[in-house]
Amino acid sequence: MRAAVVYESMFGNTATLATSVANALRRAGMEVKVIPVALAGSDVLRTHDLVVIGAPTHALGMSRPSTRADAVLRGAPAEVEARGVREWLEDLQDADSVRIAAFDTRSRAMRHLPGSAAKHVAHLLRRRGYDVAPAVSFYVGGLEGPLGYDEEARAGDWAADLGHQMMRQVRV
Repeated sequence: MRAAVVYESMFGNTATLATSVANALRRAGMEVKVIPVALAGSDVLRTHDLVVIGAPTHALGMSRPSTRADAVLRGAPAEVEARGVREWLEDLQDADSVRIAAFDTRSRAMRHLPGSAAKHVAHLLRRRGYDVAPAVSFYVGGLEGPLGYDEEARAGDWAADLGHQMMRQVRV
């Protein structure tokens, strides 16, 4: 089973979780690539059995060029402005048999507000006919972080469950 973890990260929190997710999937027996969204090709869905997409929640959904520019003004590296998950999804080539999972990072202060990058990703890909696992959010202390207590471990647990589900399908 081959998996890709494609992520967008402004301040490193989503990148940290992408690594935790990848490590848990490897422990479950999967071959895993971790790919920053700026380097992700349009063929990722056709070349993997599972694609996990991680993104920060900006303005109650996926980032836009304007919200990424604002993140750069707050101290994020300039290269994050170029391309986000939203643009990558627009360029994706469809595939028949790939499972999708999505997670996001969001401010704990915004915990009870509607809107989530992961839910937006899941909704868009379900509409295109993909098998999408329930989306999950992980929390950061403020707009820039740090990750909340135990969120990295929680991401690993979530990914381990996902990986074991995928590997059971292979054995059946």
